[in-house]
Amino acid sequence: MGYIRGVSLFAAVLTAGACCEATISSASQKVQSAARARHDGVYAVDVFTHQGACDSVYHWTITVLRGRVSSPADGFMQASGEITPRGVVSLAFRRDNQVATVAGKVKGKVATGIWSSPTLQCAGSWRAVRQG
Repeated sequence: MGYIRGVSLFAAVLTAGACCEATISSASQKVQSAARARHDGVYAVDVFTHQGACDSVYHWTITVLRGRVSSPADGFMQASGEITPRGVVSLAFRRDNQVATVAGKVKGKVATGIWSSPTLQCAGSWRAVRQG
């Protein structure tokens, strides 16, 4: 094989590889986006206190869009964080200067987990059900 032909073949292989890599990357991003969207919706949340002097139960709603969690600006608490494509929940609940960290898992339409707040010196569990 001549030098020019070998270089042309090498360039063709590199170009094809770059093209395939871009296609695979694009497909992977679409799959991840679809996996995140799997958890999208409005959830009714119940938070239960098991330790500390916090109220025994809190109720409110959160919204999940493309895996990102938010709550209404005028809500009782503000929620922020994410749900991974595998359903792992990692959030923070905020109210005034108080913060609670939240962890859990989504399975189907139901999410459950634990929470704790060093500022409030409280901890407990939570459950959320996707509406609709």
